[in-house]
Amino acid sequence: MNEQFGHLAAHYDELMEVVPYDAWVDYVETLFLWAEHEPQKNDYRVLDCACGTGNVSFEMARRGWNVVGVDLSPEMIEIAQQKTRDLAPLESAPFVSGDFSPAPHFVCDDLTTFDLGQTFNGATCLYDSLNYILEPENLKMAFARIAAHVEKDGVFVFDMNSDWAFRADLFTQRNSDPRKNLHYDWNADFDENSRVCSVRMEFRRSMEGRVETFYETHRERAYRRAEVEAMLGETGWQLLRAFDAYTMNAPHAKSERWYFVARKI
Repeated sequence: MNEQFGHLAAHYDELMEVVPYDAWVDYVETLFLWAEHEPQKNDYRVLDCACGTGNVSFEMARRGWNVVGVDLSPEMIEIAQQKTRDLAPLESAPFVSGDFSPAPHFVCDDLTTFDLGQTFNGATCLYDSLNYILEPENLKMAFARIAAHVEKDGVFVFDMNSDWAFRADLFTQRNSDPRKNLHYDWNADFDENSRVCSVRMEFRRSMEGRVETFYETHRERAYRRAEVEAMLGETGWQLLRAFDAYTMNAPHAKSERWYFVARKI
């Protein structure tokens, strides 16, 4: 996954500027509360898996949660760490209490093997990051390592692109908005046999009268919901429920994204 976010890392936040990260975390918090797992400000420890440049981590920290973000891409983690260094003095934050520090801490590591030497009340992994783990055995390893970092009865909220989303070719996309400096053309190819979708990405960025072009190919696996649920049961989790993304409804045949809520057992 780290090779897939090398060139893109420096432009990632610009690419994602339309994403409502506050609404994402509102939804995560809603799912925590649905699971009768209420994050307590100044005392809640959350592990943000595949945190990227830290946008979700910072939004959770704004709510007073203690956040550690882990990501495989050194380029993405460096940007997240730079954001931390650029923060105003923490004493000015309204939810600082005692020794509590709202600034997230970021670690570059592999979800299939990481060991932080600490446990958390809960964990998240958002924006189809787990689809990037192409081998089922490696996904099971990631679930197991995350479970090892969450205390008993802690809750894990994560999302995945559905297999329907890949078959429907939702990842062939283009953006040539003249109001934007960053344009892209994405062409997706889904292989039914391997269940892997390869998205060939061309990016063009206007800079000082010239155009910089760079390319990346991203690959995601279309997991079946039943196999994800089985993996959770084999790695220390009890699946509480799966949801059609950003709703409290059950997934349906054309759900583009699933959210899972699991409890550590």
